[in-house]
Amino acid sequence: MKTTPVTHIIQLGYGKVGGPLVHLVVENRERIACETGVHLEYAAVVRSSSVAQGDDLALRAADRGASFDEWTPRAPGLTLDVLDPVFDRFGLPDTTRYALVDVTATAETGPLLLEALAMGIPVVTANKIPLAETSGWFEQARAASRHAHTPFRYECTVGASLPVISTLVDLMTTGDTIQRIVALPSSSLSCILGSFNRGLPLEEAIVEAVRRGFAEPNPLTDLAGRDALRKIVILAKTMGLSTSIGDVSQEPLLDRDYPDFAAFRGDGMARLADRLTAARQTGMVTYYVGSASTDGAVTLGLRNFPQASIWGTLEPSENLFLFSAARFGDLPIIVRGIGGGPILTASGVLADVIKAAQGQN
Repeated sequence: MKTTPVTHIIQLGYGKVGGPLVHLVVENRERIACETGVHLEYAAVVRSSSVAQGDDLALRAADRGASFDEWTPRAPGLTLDVLDPVFDRFGLPDTTRYALVDVTATAETGPLLLEALAMGIPVVTANKIPLAETSGWFEQARAASRHAHTPFRYECTVGASLPVISTLVDLMTTGDTIQRIVALPSSSLSCILGSFNRGLPLEEAIVEAVRRGFAEPNPLTDLAGRDALRKIVILAKTMGLSTSIGDVSQEPLLDRDYPDFAAFRGDGMARLADRLTAARQTGMVTYYVGSASTDGAVTLGLRNFPQASIWGTLEPSENLFLFSAARFGDLPIIVRGIGGGPILTASGVLADVIKAAQGQN
C-alpha cells in the first residue's frame, strides 16, 4: 500500500493515557504504515506548563514522564499560540499534515480544538468535558468539521476502544432511526456493582476496582457518577438530542457530598451498601444505567435486570450498550466489552488518529 505523507501528531496532555499512546504510535508505526498507508510521527506533546517537540523527545518523555529533563517550559494557557512553535518547525497546516489529539481532562482545550478544526486540522479527542459540559461546544465542533471538511473523531469519549460512537453514527448515516439507547457506560461502576452483585461486600468491591485500575485512587470520583453522566450526554447528543448535563434526570448514588473517601468509608459506605441491597430484587442484578430516547428523555440511575438476561452475564468492569433502531425491530444492536483502562483507551485513540489521517469523519 502506498504510504501517504507524514501526519504529525500534536498531543495535548500527558498522563495515564498519553504516555501509553506515544508508545503505541512508535511501536506500531511500521505496521500502521504497511497496513493503512498512514505514517505517523510526533510533532509535539504539550503539557500544562511545558512541551516536548519532535518524535525522539516525545518517546523519551513517554519513558521518563514528569522527571524528563528536556521538557521545554511554555507560557500557561491553551490558545492557538501554543501551536506556533510547532508550525515554525514543521510547517503551516496548508503544507503539513497534522492531527491534534486531546487526552486531557479539562474544558480549557475546547477553544483550541475548535480553532484547529476551522484551520483544517483533524481533531481526535478522548476528553469528555468540552463535549458534555461546555454549552454548545459539541454542536460547534460538528459544524466546524462539516464546514472545513475536517475529521472530528471522539470515539474514545464513550467506551474507550469499543465501537460505540461509530456504531451509532453508522446506523444514523445510513438512514436508520435510533429510538432508544440503554447504556452501562462506566467501567468503574460496572466493576464495583458487578462484584457487589456477585456477593462481594461493597468496600471490598471498591478496593478491587481501584486495584485493577478501573476506579480512581479516590473512588468517590467514580461513585459520584459524573463520568457516567458525561457519557450518556455525549450519546444523547450524537443521537441528535439537544441534551445538556442539567437536562438529565439523574438518581445520585451517594446520599451527600463527602470531603474525602475516609469520611465516606464509615456510615456512608454502610448506607450505600444498604441501599444497593434494598434495590436489588431476587433473581435480579443492579447496575447504574443511563438511557436516552427519541422523545428527549435522558435518565441515569440504578436499575434492576433479570439475572437470566444479558445483564446477568456481564463480567465486572464490562460496559454494555444497547441501541434500539427502527430497522432492527425489537432486537437491539449490542456493543459490550471492557471499555476502560489506559491501554485500551490509548489504542482506541490511536485507531481514531489513523482514521482521521485517512480523512474519515
